[in-house]
Amino acid sequence: MSEELRIVVSMALGIAWCLWVGISWFRHRPRLAIANNQPVFAYASQTGHARAAAQTHTNSYNNALLIPLNKLTPQHYSLATEMHFFVSTYGEGEAPDNGHGFIQSLNSINQDIIQSLKFTVTALGDSRYPAFCAFGKQVYQQLTHIGAQPLSDIRFIDANAKKTADKLLGFTTAKLIKRTHLNPDSEHPGLYQLHLDAKNLTWKPGDILEVLPPEKGKYGAPRSYSIASAASDLHNDQLTLLVRLHITPDGNQGLASRFLTQTCREGASLTVKVRANPSCQLTETNTPLLLIGAGSGLAGLLGHIEQRSLTANAGPIWLIYGERDPECDHHLATDIAHWQQQKVLSRVDRVFSRQNGAEKYVQDVLLEQPQAIKAFLKQHGDIYVCGNLAGMGKAVHHALTQILGQSALESLTASGRYHRDLY
Repeated sequence: MSEELRIVVSMALGIAWCLWVGISWFRHRPRLAIANNQPVFAYASQTGHARAAAQTHTNSYNNALLIPLNKLTPQHYSLATEMHFFVSTYGEGEAPDNGHGFIQSLNSINQDIIQSLKFTVTALGDSRYPAFCAFGKQVYQQLTHIGAQPLSDIRFIDANAKKTADKLLGFTTAKLIKRTHLNPDSEHPGLYQLHLDAKNLTWKPGDILEVLPPEKGKYGAPRSYSIASAASDLHNDQLTLLVRLHITPDGNQGLASRFLTQTCREGASLTVKVRANPSCQLTETNTPLLLIGAGSGLAGLLGHIEQRSLTANAGPIWLIYGERDPECDHHLATDIAHWQQQKVLSRVDRVFSRQNGAEKYVQDVLLEQPQAIKAFLKQHGDIYVCGNLAGMGKAVHHALTQILGQSALESLTASGRYHRDLY
């Protein structure tokens, strides 16, 4: 085959892939209809905070519509009595996945409709980070700039400034049953598996457990951990976490991770609550699932693996997982081998970044297998990524963009098939 023909065939395959993804998204797109004169609460949320805040505020309305930011259509703007935006900031001042493209989408709305729009913006963030509420500020400024009518100044919710009474709202207790050090021989910070008796809690894979660590007779800021077990109704009231002992640049141990991995004794109670995270919940279990993670990010993957192991006619899972040292960081090898024998996991790629002569990262596996990735996802598959945003998360996103194309990846995001649990 000539080089010119190879290029033509490659382009044709790429176009066919994009068309297939677009048609698939159209067929499976959610219907989020709006009635005339209905208030709309739109949220952009990566980990569920903004969605939960929006949901709480809908309780004061009889007929409010709750909708992700990227599902808004011109009809929503024209029929809504008022619109309330609850938006988080993600990464380094970025929009959450379900808020991408929102600012540009405002250009497609008729100016007469925009200028009659009444709105509020509630921005969620953490003042410990430099880009505090950056996306929320951008949403407020752009809506005001194009002529929409603010009902109030922008409101801020600072995760670093909540009062103790607010912190305790909705929390309950769970007992630490067992804690296992998964890499005791490693020279790197320890990774621990925690089993909790959680009869008071209800969750789904993809949800977050918030833990309030004790700090000098009071509670510190809540810390969030990906739940590493199947849904509560399938797991006999036991909830699992994976927690890495955090070491600060000055050599100190992190408050919450030290409490969970070192000082909290088995049998003691933790102050916790579940935060629903719909963007990381899977609505289907019989379609292919590509799981990608590194380090403690294995937690977010385990819940979905276990869920499918307990579900009849579950679809295939391809697990790509990265750690440091193959000698000390081969976490849960017995469990993973068992799931392979059960055919729950159809393929497993474990890679190690500090393996002499064979260093590899999860994004390398993706880039080495572009056709296999496309073929695996072809039957309406989902992608789920869990781990560190700055390193693994961005590298994986870049690799998937190279393999699938920007428009196809955006279509997967819009159709709720590209899930990112990154921190």
